[in-house]
Amino acid sequence: YGALFNITIGKEINEFKNRSYAGFKLSLGKSLRSIGYFYSTIGFSTFFNAGETEQGMLLLRTNLFSNLLYLGRYRMRNFVKLDYTRGFGRKSDEYLNFNPENGLYGFKNDSIGGEQRLSVSLESVLFSPVNLYGFRFAFFAFTDLGYLFGSNEVVGNGEILSSIGIGIRIRNDNLVFNTFQIRLGFFPNLPLN
Repeated sequence: YGALFNITIGKEINEFKNRSYAGFKLSLGKSLRSIGYFYSTIGFSTFFNAGETEQGMLLLRTNLFSNLLYLGRYRMRNFVKLDYTRGFGRKSDEYLNFNPENGLYGFKNDSIGGEQRLSVSLESVLFSPVNLYGFRFAFFAFTDLGYLFGSNEVVGNGEILSSIGIGIRIRNDNLVFNTFQIRLGFFPNLPLN
């Protein structure tokens, strides 16, 4: 828990133009006794060229994971992730898209994009008490919902993508690669392409 503040300042010098860059990111983490752990980030970055901003980005992200819930010999934990990103002053061919790192696990397609991206991810994990030769098991269910929309649109207009699924994580601390995951997901509304 605590806070982290990053400032990045620099200069880009290349054959096409010279411009300045500035960005900051503030992250806060806190344990909320009755709920769980809360982690939030706000970030802003942009290039400056002749007094104008170029290729800027605003990021708002919140993560919450619940306290461990006891269900007999089983344990359960819930995870919530909310992510909003907005690009501004971007080039005509620069769009935000979905990939596993920013909202939709298992989805890679750069043919859809927007200037704003909102994603919500929910996951519940059930930790099994079974220990089979050092292998432990955790079962999980997840759902992801994402929106890509233009700079002057509101949530719900633009591309909507969702996924639901289940999986199992198998862990053994005695192995070099100690966690394996089998994940089955369904995307009910994939884009046409």
